Amino acid sequence: MRVRNTFIIFLVSGFWHGANWTFIAWGFLNALFIMPSILFATNRKNLDTVAEGRTLPNLKELLQMLVTFSLTTIAWIFFRAESISHAVSYISRMFSKSLFSLPRTDGDKDLIINLILIAIFLLVEWQGRENNYAIEHIGRKLYRPVRWAMYSVVIFIIALYMQTSESPFIYFQF
Repeated sequence: MRVRNTFIIFLVSGFWHGANWTFIAWGFLNALFIMPSILFATNRKNLDTVAEGRTLPNLKELLQMLVTFSLTTIAWIFFRAESISHAVSYISRMFSKSLFSLPRTDGDKDLIINLILIAIFLLVEWQGRENNYAIEHIGRKLYRPVRWAMYSVVIFIIALYMQTSESPFIYFQF
């Protein structure tokens, strides 16, 4: 009964997001990914903060985070794809031989800057994982002008990378 109801809920949530098979596939994948937790009754046992009180996660926690991130990312490919075949094609290209090769950068400094920014933002998120939001306590003990300068730099970086062209609301793309 729980299995059936879980699949119905996720399929309906997929259909609610759009009248396209890709949304149904997205809902199905999410139901499929949560199913082991439902079947083994562990879905309410994993609500604690990862590596709470520790600097780094243990190997099991790290693997769990990587698997969760990977499965979620794969499901989101279906959410944004134009069709099921488009999503499958994208995933098959993603897992081709190129997965094990270094990307060509052609001296692209933007790639290095982006990787540094991603690393910084991941570090900030990791450090603030036990708070309501990541930057809740960062800079709290700093001198106020320094703290506001830090906030200004973050806002500037966000503005630098934000999309400036008009993008249609996803739910209007039926």
